[in-house]
Amino acid sequence: MSEDIKLALVNYIVGNIDDKTKARIEQWIEENPENMQFYIELQEAWNATLFLQNSGKTSVEDAYKLLESKLALQKRLPFMRRSVLYAAAAVVAVILTGIATYRFAVTKKTEGPSYVKSVYVPAGNKQKLVLKDSTVVWLNSGSVLELSSGFGITTRTVYLEGEGYFEVKSDRNPAFVVQTKDYTIRDIGTIFNINTYSADARFEAAVIEGEISIEGKFPQAEKRSKIFLKRNDVLKISKLSAFPDKTATNPIATDSTFVQIVKAQNIHNYAGWKDDLLIFDEETFRDIAKKLERKYKVVILIQDEKIAGYRYSGSFNNVSNIQGIVDILKETTPANYMIAGDTITIESKK
Repeated sequence: MSEDIKLALVNYIVGNIDDKTKARIEQWIEENPENMQFYIELQEAWNATLFLQNSGKTSVEDAYKLLESKLALQKRLPFMRRSVLYAAAAVVAVILTGIATYRFAVTKKTEGPSYVKSVYVPAGNKQKLVLKDSTVVWLNSGSVLELSSGFGITTRTVYLEGEGYFEVKSDRNPAFVVQTKDYTIRDIGTIFNINTYSADARFEAAVIEGEISIEGKFPQAEKRSKIFLKRNDVLKISKLSAFPDKTATNPIATDSTFVQIVKAQNIHNYAGWKDDLLIFDEETFRDIAKKLERKYKVVILIQDEKIAGYRYSGSFNNVSNIQGIVDILKETTPANYMIAGDTITIESKK
């Protein structure tokens, strides 16, 4: 690894980088899996070290020294550049401290944990993790997982934004808990998948083995604050429109929020993404576009609202690029697809 790349990585992580260098380092990160894995480990180490484990105080110097040591840069940075990096790191630290303080204030009211370590998976990637308690987690593209302070010792609570697959190590004390923006999922020894991308305005929990409970913001018509799911159960919550699944039971709609519990015929489909399997089950093109954007790092523009509302069922196994999927969709939908770089435009056939 060249010294220029090492310096650019440090600048990239602490946020002191111009647009041209940023584009160059992002291209380097995406060139091969080894580069991506190295960057993720470096970013994770920075995040973890920036906060002292117990106090929540920032440790800019320790975090920066860690980057230097990992990249063998301790004696190679000019003083001026080093000073600039420390300043940039301090700015990042202030921002992160503000976020941590806000979260602590919120979670303290609900007697929840504070979060001190995070893992981010960029678009177009997925990542497997083995947590300290031996729980196995897969994170889908564009997802963030945060670990609570004292994870594996006093708590087993994580915060998820995006999509995650969990094979939880069985241990009743403490129970494994997944916090999301609106819901709390509690588990003892289970395999389940959670889909909670904020941009999708929907929440989905699928139980592959075992049992979980879900607490949170359910419609008033539900008249309960907790839902239990067993094997093959799928909870679907949408703030946009009702799900068309005819196997659903007790669909409820209040204030444009729809809640359904579905008995899945093939529950493993809900976690197929970790094995490069894309499955669409009566999903709108609008929702499909969001999944494709995250997986293939593209932008999809749907020019016709009627097309956006079309529903599609199908599966794609290990398709390495978006062109293969577009070719199939062309044959099954009344639409034209135009690809220009990383942008795909979909419009009605005239």
